[in-house]
Amino acid sequence: MKLFGILLCCWVFAVGATPVLTTVHSGQSQHWTLAQLQQQLPVQQVSLDDPSYNQRKNYRGFNFSKLLEKTGFPPLQEDDTLVLTASDGYAPTLAAAQLQQQQAMLVFAEAGKPDFEFTPLQQGKGLISPAPFYLVWPGAAKAAEHFAWPYQLVKIELIRFRDRYAQVIPAAGASAQVQQGFALFKQHCLKCHSINLQGGVLGPELNAPKNVTEYWQQHDLKAFIKKPESYRYQSKMPAFHFFSDAEIDAVLAYLQQMKQQKISR
Repeated sequence: MKLFGILLCCWVFAVGATPVLTTVHSGQSQHWTLAQLQQQLPVQQVSLDDPSYNQRKNYRGFNFSKLLEKTGFPPLQEDDTLVLTASDGYAPTLAAAQLQQQQAMLVFAEAGKPDFEFTPLQQGKGLISPAPFYLVWPGAAKAAEHFAWPYQLVKIELIRFRDRYAQVIPAAGASAQVQQGFALFKQHCLKCHSINLQGGVLGPELNAPKNVTEYWQQHDLKAFIKKPESYRYQSKMPAFHFFSDAEIDAVLAYLQQMKQQKISR
């Protein structure tokens, strides 16, 4: 029997407080300190080429699939989706199939440093720490753009995509190009941007009340997607240089389709 539950990871860094991981699934909740997790799971060290830092890094953490198992997650089914939410609103989705393709690690510190201590990381115009948790992919650094690498991870949620994100799905009968654009948007863009107020909140809403294609020229959108810093220095948006022109056209076709599916408030 398929089981859909919710895992909420809430870390509180109050003065004098011990960070606590709360897992909630199937109507049950449990609270974990890092020490308790270490009793359940072996701490592993991993060395990888980190695309966030653009250098070789060494971390301490847990095997992500084993962590899900030990915190009571049901076995993931093929069409299950995990929503990984960071404290700043970045919310990538992770398909169960990706966990079958590559091993992920949930790390909580750099090797040789105290728990929850990382080298500050450049984000936009400032420096931040990836703490409390950072999801990394030791075997996928060369294809990093196809996997989510969320840091400051505070929430993991198991959902049916169609139930949670009904307002971002293009209408039945949409063209093959629109469907391709939707698949690309779901994988690469929904983590930061929302459509009809469903999706990430790190970037702007792209459909309501005005669709982005209604106030940006198409040639500017194409160029901005390829190289955001050519328009805004220290942009938080990554450069999608690996998108082909046809793929960008497909994403724009999806956005134009969604103009016809706006929500109203």
